[in-house]
Amino acid sequence: MSSAVGCTHLSLEGPTGPQGATRPPLVLVHGVGLDLHMWDHVVDALAVHREVARYDLFGHGRSDDPPGPRSIDDFVEQCLDVLTLVAAGDPEGRSPHLAGLSLGGTVVLAVGARHPNAVGRLVAMNAVFDRSADDLEGPRSRLALTAARGMGPVADLAIDRWFTTDWRAAHPERAEAVDERIRSTALDGYLKAYRVFVDGDPEMPAAAARITSPTLGLTGELDTGSTPAMSRAIASAVADGRSRVLSGLGHLVPVESPDVCSDAMLEFLDPPDRP
Repeated sequence: MSSAVGCTHLSLEGPTGPQGATRPPLVLVHGVGLDLHMWDHVVDALAVHREVARYDLFGHGRSDDPPGPRSIDDFVEQCLDVLTLVAAGDPEGRSPHLAGLSLGGTVVLAVGARHPNAVGRLVAMNAVFDRSADDLEGPRSRLALTAARGMGPVADLAIDRWFTTDWRAAHPERAEAVDERIRSTALDGYLKAYRVFVDGDPEMPAAAARITSPTLGLTGELDTGSTPAMSRAIASAVADGRSRVLSGLGHLVPVESPDVCSDAMLEFLDPPDRP
């Protein structure tokens, strides 16, 4: 099912109603340059017992690109609109869980800090956190490159960073789909979002102490931008935080290893001591 919240395009999957959706709903937030189809390979597993909502960030996919510059607060408000819609449709009134990757992970943490009562559990996947000046050199150079030369060069760099040569040879269709998605993302929308990714949330890392939700910092062992150290830092900064590093994986884990990704998410979202 596809729907819209204002100028936001979203897709709803999974069971609904008290007999079908036995678990709290889940909202998914993709990374910069991608769209809601980033979750295609994991959504079926995640939606077995719950409604899952995934949406396109402003300036991406089929969502509008509102005029003017973009801020983290714009993305927070967009996410909050989706959370409100999803929560209103849950027959038991449960707060949705929220998971996001890369820029989506930044959005997840910002929502958790600013609107703690709006969310259940949080998964900050391959999310940057408390970066040093050295950590920011690469993102800043890619932002400048894209502003000067468009989406092609940054797509090439992303595919090289995110996937090994062997993985791309074994999964050419998945690699090509990601490459095409990046290249076809509107330049202005991408630049606005990538500036938010580079600048980060100005309230972090201090605001992480305001997050009351159980929070998982989840990343791939081989991710050089959203590193295992950042995942552990998220876990340390949140009162009820934990981290998990997925062995042998890189930045785009829902595409690279869908089964491992969905299993790790569900183990956290649906622990055995919870109904």
